[in-house]
Amino acid sequence: MTNNALSCNMLISNNNMDLTRAKEIVDKFGQHKVLVVGDIVLDHYVHGVVERINPEAPVPILRATKEREETGGAGNTAKNVASLGAETILVSVVGNDDTADVIKKTAAKEGYKAVLIRDPSRPSIRKTRHLVGNQHMLRVDYEETKDVDEEIEKQVIAAIKQEIADGVDAIIVSDYAKGSVTQKVAEAVLDEAGQRDILVGADVKPSRSGYFAGATFVSPNMKEAHEYLGLNHHEKQVPPEELAKMVYVKMCAEVYLTLGKDGIYIYSGGDTGQHVPQNNVIEIADESGAGDTSVAVLLLSMLSGSREKEAAELANAGGAVVVSKVGSVGISTGELQEMLSKNGVKEKEPVAVNEA
Repeated sequence: MTNNALSCNMLISNNNMDLTRAKEIVDKFGQHKVLVVGDIVLDHYVHGVVERINPEAPVPILRATKEREETGGAGNTAKNVASLGAETILVSVVGNDDTADVIKKTAAKEGYKAVLIRDPSRPSIRKTRHLVGNQHMLRVDYEETKDVDEEIEKQVIAAIKQEIADGVDAIIVSDYAKGSVTQKVAEAVLDEAGQRDILVGADVKPSRSGYFAGATFVSPNMKEAHEYLGLNHHEKQVPPEELAKMVYVKMCAEVYLTLGKDGIYIYSGGDTGQHVPQNNVIEIADESGAGDTSVAVLLLSMLSGSREKEAAELANAGGAVVVSKVGSVGISTGELQEMLSKNGVKEKEPVAVNEA
């Protein structure tokens, strides 16, 4: 079985959400306040053209024509939540450096509040990508991946508790295994959320998955889901419907298993789950950041009263929008609804009324 193959006995759920219902859900996104916790990154893009080979070494020379900066990692999740209309706060760890200042300013431009704990023992995470058109030539990473020390950890937990006390409707943990999300940070998130009956969406790396048993939902891709269970997906791939059940049992959380071009498989207990296919036809420009967009749409849809399948349909549309762009970028509610409309989701048919 290939990574995106679906077994023949998977329960497939037909797409029957109309635009009226989609708009009803999406229009409520702006009513919510969301806390994002995780590793923030400064994504620095250098665009250019290659016209000759370096005379000093057999490598191409990129003549830079444009540069831009965006927040990535947990910042991309926060950026998407904010661009979809919700009030958004992010708590993360940065270095005590100039990059931290740029991250702070960039987050503000992207529409969300960044509460940044400065750790002088590590650099702010920065990823510089060199591109020709949509093609990546080189990526350079500046980062430290060890867990933050006890003092920084205490500051992170204090900031999380303060933001929750000020009032949030839900929490997304966007973990990139760079050290901001420790076991004690995870315990604080789940404890505070449990006391206030707040939704927690956990989009976490396999090394941290055990920290988030009991979250409201998890959204791993196929590779990550195998690794959650200690399995090597290259050696033997478990079918999506079995894999989702296994993750559900381990994590005690609803599972939205992302399948790339094949959509999302949902399992929340019972005999069967449901497969929500990716019906949105697009030309892929860059697949980076699709998972962040998906979890943002899933969580906001749940807060806005969607059913599981509706949340997955909207997340599929959100993922399709973002992969048609270059870089980790935010999407709007207008783009979300336009994607649904473009790919065959219709307005609700009017109900005929018989007049006496």
